[in-house]
Amino acid sequence: MGTHQGLDRLITFLDAVVAIAITLLVLPLVELVAGEGRETDLAAVFSHHGNQFAAFLLSFAVIARLWWAHHRLGEQVGAYDGAFVLINVVWVLTIVFLAFATQVVVTYRADRLAVALYIGTMTASSVCLLLLTLLLRRRPSLRREDVQTEDINLPPALSTTTLLVLALVLGVALPAVNYWALLLLFLSGPFEWLIRQRVGRSSG
Repeated sequence: MGTHQGLDRLITFLDAVVAIAITLLVLPLVELVAGEGRETDLAAVFSHHGNQFAAFLLSFAVIARLWWAHHRLGEQVGAYDGAFVLINVVWVLTIVFLAFATQVVVTYRADRLAVALYIGTMTASSVCLLLLTLLLRRRPSLRREDVQTEDINLPPALSTTTLLVLALVLGVALPAVNYWALLLLFLSGPFEWLIRQRVGRSSG
């Protein structure tokens, strides 16, 4: 089991990588006004590259949401082991790769493989968060002393991951749907409520 100092270094490292990844998203936009083939008219930058700005904003929001979920989970951690480190490394890999997946979206638009790559990366990241949640629930030694099993909130991670899997299947299977499948995430609240109800009945 790792030390508190080691845990602090791990969390700091993960936060730093996420910060770099979310910053990398803006670099292609900088190229629009600073690169060799830059637009001479500023208004044209926004009108001709609206899809690129939309992809940037979406990916920024996605990474911010994933980091926030990871941050809240990290506040309940008091120690770490090999499995915890491995899952976190895979999770941060998905965050870094999302910057590349964003450019794939801009270049290839609604191409089926591009949709699979983008939504699939988000799904893999959410799966990692779900695995971390399950790990903390099943290994009390990883939690802070004042954190109980019931304090580890499973329904949000489970609902988000399930909806992303559905979005991935729909977006790839139905080309006309593509990235619009991500609107399923707006159902996370009601879906989470259903999971809580089911868990409540099972425990009752």
